Amino acid sequence: MNALRWTLLLAGAWGLLAGACRPASAPAVPGPEARALGMRGSAARTTGGEGSGLTVSGVGMVRARPDQAVVVLGVETSGEQLATALAENNRRAAAVREALQAHGVAEADLQTAAFQIRIEEPRDPQTGRRLGPPIYHVTHVYRALFRDLDRVGAGVDAAVAAGANRVDQVAFQVGDADRRAMEARRLAVEDAKARAQALAGALGA
Repeated sequence: MNALRWTLLLAGAWGLLAGACRPASAPAVPGPEARALGMRGSAARTTGGEGSGLTVSGVGMVRARPDQAVVVLGVETSGEQLATALAENNRRAAAVREALQAHGVAEADLQTAAFQIRIEEPRDPQTGRRLGPPIYHVTHVYRALFRDLDRVGAGVDAAVAAGANRVDQVAFQVGDADRRAMEARRLAVEDAKARAQALAGALGA
């Protein structure tokens, strides 16, 4: 489960309210009740001579179950001829792409994450003499977003059956994270407001 935690520091408006409303006879140091309520807040005197101010920390937390999965997988082929290794890789990569789309991955949710051609030259570790022709390694990696978690397992199985010989990552995430972040911010503001009111009340403001 994911948790979005936002901490907002609110100062000024509530600080001025507490400072402006505190009676002249109120003690500069809060009593035990104020200190107990202020475990996540504090009261401090401002330097402008306008009284005390409150710095309040608010916490908002939203929990949500993952509803999407990101799978990173691909095809790696090798050969002494680049054209042969590349053609084989293209054939298998196209089959993997079709398999993923057949199992619920939309075209917009399927992108190439990496494409690489690497040349390996076998050499004697003692003399450095070449031992044979170069070997070409071709790698094509996809990043697929599954929006239906029930189709992830079958989709990965189908991709492997179609020719994928590497699965680098299967990660779960929460969709629409921005909406949940806004909710966490709203809860943090409400929490900070309640803490500021409690501290101001304990200070006699």
